[in-house]
Amino acid sequence: MFRKVNIPFIKIEGLGNDYIFIDQGSLRSKSMSLPALSRAVSHRRFGIGSDGLIVVKKLDVASAFMSIYNSDGSKAEFCGNGLRGTALYMKSVYKAGGNEFSIDTSWSQYQVMIVKSDGKSAKVKASFGAPSFDSKAVGYIGSNCLGIKASPAGVLRTLYCVAMPNPHAVIFVDNFDLDWQTEGSLIEKSPMFKHGINVMFARVESLKRISMMPWERGSGPTMACGSGAAAATVISTLLELTKGPVTVQMPGGTLSTRWDIAQNEVYQEGLTRIAFSGIYST
Repeated sequence: MFRKVNIPFIKIEGLGNDYIFIDQGSLRSKSMSLPALSRAVSHRRFGIGSDGLIVVKKLDVASAFMSIYNSDGSKAEFCGNGLRGTALYMKSVYKAGGNEFSIDTSWSQYQVMIVKSDGKSAKVKASFGAPSFDSKAVGYIGSNCLGIKASPAGVLRTLYCVAMPNPHAVIFVDNFDLDWQTEGSLIEKSPMFKHGINVMFARVESLKRISMMPWERGSGPTMACGSGAAAATVISTLLELTKGPVTVQMPGGTLSTRWDIAQNEVYQEGLTRIAFSGIYST
């Protein structure tokens, strides 16, 4: 698998969506398999327990690069809760000065700002960039990814898909008295989507509020999904079901999300917290 090594880590959660954060410099073995490491540390019986692994590389005093791995070892393009967690990680581990940082991924660069922090937790505002409704960006095999008809578990659903840049399918429901986990799993793995897809079951409560159950690609049901909350906000705004800043309620808590249509920019604000730290021995 990989050589015996002790790896310092910090577990950070955003509304219960938890990740193991490690500094890239602690991975002394270049042959270490990060997908295998993510599967190992994420296991809730035999590992530390998390929804995935985030590897952070310090670039300078106010910027870093983050790589995201789901609990099944697959690599993710983006993670909203992970982005806010990386800001707290930079402040805590790298002792980054100021409150505004740039965080790079293999996809793009994102701007984050710590609104307030006590050292162990923080409220963080982040810019997610522009959503994309392009079928290629979503990985959909068809030409129009808005309003896809599908019948997971024999139930007809309408899927509205958007890349944030990770792909999301938003399904609006009247209530959550449905087997959304089975449906989420079936849609995630549907051959309609070349690279799989995150599935968000959303109920619009008002022009300013959405309730949502997240099914994340590569991780399954989670307490919260930042990019999923953004996707639900974008789609509901597009369909004129919501307007302005939207509070998205998930099992783990709420996120405030806004799609600035004029600038075509998505903004999100929410809490992130250090759960604990330790040493993981492979």
